[in-house]
Amino acid sequence: MTPAFWIPLSLVLAVGIVLALLLSTDNGRRLLNRRSQPVAATERVQALLAAGLLPLSDCPRDRTACLRCLQVDRCVVHRLLELGLTPGVELRVVQDNGGPMLVSVRGSRVALGRELADNLWVEMNQKPPAHE
Repeated sequence: MTPAFWIPLSLVLAVGIVLALLLSTDNGRRLLNRRSQPVAATERVQALLAAGLLPLSDCPRDRTACLRCLQVDRCVVHRLLELGLTPGVELRVVQDNGGPMLVSVRGSRVALGRELADNLWVEMNQKPPAHE
């Protein structure tokens, strides 16, 4: 086989390997799945970050946080309120393995999709919990 055959083949394999490595990490999957947001949405996100809030999806495991802002559609807000996820409620991330998150709220556990957790904004409590 000629070198003209091997060069394109090696490039295709290299791109495939890079994509496989990128998709094997949580941040890589999130980066590839992100859609471009309108300017108004990014300004809103910047304002929330400046206020010291962070998305629930970035909340560390086993830390208590206070839910401050629901940036979702009206029908989703209604369902979250039914589940006890109201602004001002304290919650704790129980499990976060890169997919859906398990959150403890009002004595119950609720599973939330990653995209939904990206749109729930929380304020972290000042002190991490003391471990026994």
